[in-house]
Amino acid sequence: MTMTKRFEAIRIIGFLLALLYVTSLAFYALYIPVVSFRLHAALLMVLLAVLFVATLGIYGRRRPARYVLIGGNVLLGAYTLGLAFVYPRVVSWWFAVGALAFGVYFCSRDVRAYFGTPVRKGRSILVIDDDEILIRTVRTILTAHGYTVAAAHKGEDGLHIAKHQRPDLILLDVILPGIKGREVCRRLKTDKLTKHIPVIFLTAKDSQDDIEAEMQAGGEAHLTKPVNRESLLVTVQGVIKG
Repeated sequence: MTMTKRFEAIRIIGFLLALLYVTSLAFYALYIPVVSFRLHAALLMVLLAVLFVATLGIYGRRRPARYVLIGGNVLLGAYTLGLAFVYPRVVSWWFAVGALAFGVYFCSRDVRAYFGTPVRKGRSILVIDDDEILIRTVRTILTAHGYTVAAAHKGEDGLHIAKHQRPDLILLDVILPGIKGREVCRRLKTDKLTKHIPVIFLTAKDSQDDIEAEMQAGGEAHLTKPVNRESLLVTVQGVIKG
């Protein structure tokens, strides 16, 4: 699955969680009149309301929202797990386990990449592509976010720069003059000086077979041309921080 599709899945999960939190909040509101469960119902409603607001932060990629979703789901899971033994008809232990699972999910690599983390000053990226307009576009986007960008128009030149400059990341086209992109990636991954450098393929070839071939050649991720600013930034940041 490409990084873009993974991020779409995160948004869908966020939407479904928002529905779950609202539905659960309404459910526990029915138990406010029950004296023996009133305090628990009130606490659960507050916690669910906070989690609902946090899910809205998913769409704005607000990092504090991820922290709230982690802590809130762990707290919700632990609290409802205890209640499930005392009030089994009101609180399901499946609900508790699910909340704990979502707390773990929001700690995952893909979610961290989606929300992003600050870029360390001086991160360097090498773009290997024969399209000068694309290089300028990518350079403008990345330099505005603290990256330094070098470029090569041929595979041979890209290999030379990679060996001597050791960039933090390489953006690589498939169709290049001379050595093609996948072969460039294979050579990078078999050279002890460059094998640690992650490679993102940036190409117009986007069939499933093409993407699988890129991954087999050693690629970390795939981006489809024309370049999308949002996808470029989150994918680059996710791969570098991963």
